[in-house]
Amino acid sequence: MNQHSNFDQTETDFRIFSMETDTSDLAPLIEKLLPDQGAIEVQRDVPGKEHAWHTHDTDETLVIIDGSVRFYWDRGEKVCGKGTVISLPAGMPHGSLALDDGATYLIAFHAAKLTHHV
Repeated sequence: MNQHSNFDQTETDFRIFSMETDTSDLAPLIEKLLPDQGAIEVQRDVPGKEHAWHTHDTDETLVIIDGSVRFYWDRGEKVCGKGTVISLPAGMPHGSLALDDGATYLIAFHAAKLTHHV
């Protein structure tokens, strides 16, 4: 049997996902996400809210700070909970569905340089 037969390709799609981050103290996280000039967005989605397939003209970094979403893109889907960082390159088709408890997340409109990003 192939040792990689249960390998989940979505785990290595680093165009989108990186490791989880600590959300227990939001001030340092917000500071890291802020651009030199400008703002980040705090988004709240009620349970069942879907952002159907779409793209953006700029890179985005999302950090789930509460709840969970089913995030989908051209190579699969993944349930993303508190602390998950989603790095989206410009032009990447994707969508999301807020799960049972809804979701709250931060959105930076650039590729944020968090400590776990390479």
